[in-house]
Amino acid sequence: MDSESLRERLEAGVDNGIIPTLMDYIRVPSLSPAFDKDWETNGKMEQAMEILVNYVKSLNITGFTHEILKEPGIPWLFFAEFPATAPGLGTVLMYGHMDKQPHFSGWIEGADNTSPAIIDGKLYGRGGADDGYALPSAALIIKTMDDLGIPRGRIVYIGENEEESGSDHLMDYVKKLKHKIGEPDIIVCLDSGIGDYEHFWLTGSLRGFTALDVTVKVLTVGQHSGDVSGVVPSSFRVFRQILDRIEDPRSGEILIPELYTPITPEIYEHAAGCARALGPNLLGKINWQPGMQPVTHDPVQLVLNRTYRPTLCVTGAQGLPDLANAGNLLRPSTTFRLSVRLPPGVDSEVAAAKLHEVITKDPPYGATIEVKIPFKGNGFAPNPLEPWLSDALNVAGHKYFGNEFLVMGEGGSIPFMGMLGKEFPQAQFMIIGILSSDSNAHSANENFSIAYLKKLLCCLSEVLAQHGRRTKA
Repeated sequence: MDSESLRERLEAGVDNGIIPTLMDYIRVPSLSPAFDKDWETNGKMEQAMEILVNYVKSLNITGFTHEILKEPGIPWLFFAEFPATAPGLGTVLMYGHMDKQPHFSGWIEGADNTSPAIIDGKLYGRGGADDGYALPSAALIIKTMDDLGIPRGRIVYIGENEEESGSDHLMDYVKKLKHKIGEPDIIVCLDSGIGDYEHFWLTGSLRGFTALDVTVKVLTVGQHSGDVSGVVPSSFRVFRQILDRIEDPRSGEILIPELYTPITPEIYEHAAGCARALGPNLLGKINWQPGMQPVTHDPVQLVLNRTYRPTLCVTGAQGLPDLANAGNLLRPSTTFRLSVRLPPGVDSEVAAAKLHEVITKDPPYGATIEVKIPFKGNGFAPNPLEPWLSDALNVAGHKYFGNEFLVMGEGGSIPFMGMLGKEFPQAQFMIIGILSSDSNAHSANENFSIAYLKKLLCCLSEVLAQHGRRTKA
């Protein structure tokens, strides 16, 4: 394979095709269905999707076919097939999504949610990094390999419009398409993160999660705090006691054994490798408040904490008035949203049931405790890499980054990866992406490094070429 020609063509394709396409896509104020109740009628989802699909069409890839699956009330799905360059070369399933997170204020000068800008080699704008780049990138790789005569297997592509809303209908679509998808050798997910810009990163695990809305009721109606405080425990104090059943308030360690999974020597070694590679960057890109310190200064434990251990965050509250309306009142109740991250191997159903039990058992002072579980999902750890794939990843990493590839767990969730793992149990998974710790996915200043995208596409092309050679043999 002529790696230099591959690199030149992909770099030109990114600069002259993908980036302009993504800028048009960013300009469309489309949102994921959970954040846009009129998604089905206002045309924004369709407009954003058409921009990406039209780019694929413009490449004139031989044999390319596609369809857009639409059902009333269900976000649309894009499905494409790119025939193998020769018979018997195996199948690769590639995935990305086209829906976007909501808009936020606080963007740097010159950029905004729907005002794309290239600043310091990064493309800013909502949805470019998460996950608009996926479909045009896959198509550019296929076109480039075909033009250079590099054998590749059959590639099927799924692009959904519901990932940021939970992918509730994705597997229904996948089951309907199963006869067209076949049995993929590799599943490539272009929606993950990276540890730095110096390595080719593979996501080795994803944490699961469960959200719990915990309501603490102490009165039927609020009463003057001067009259009843010292007699009636506040709902906030009751909640603090409940929280201490789940989490050590000093260390942050989760106190429920059922929420843990074993950390094997292999998992530890991957974490140690990430810690060595990242060094100070492990903490340096976090937006610390001055004077703040991490929970530990052991870098390996920090990697494990965010990938293979359960954690808890209080992400919202209801019943707390703002300061302008904070009178001298002992409030009747408070509701808190808990977000609990779960390591791979922990069943979210079991975890949610255990958390419910721990929270509601023997309520302090006899307070009324109510728990609702709005959503949950399992984590995922894919099959171990087959030797040929591990070798191909290493070759790609050295060739285009000058370093070995690294495996890093992600602290967040991509719930459908576990679903796809169950549907295609023999498949190898490549969960890759361009989201760095400073990409600000879901927040203001969402961005990605254009230079990193170019190298990533070169690496993925290398792996697809190796898959084609292997299945041909």
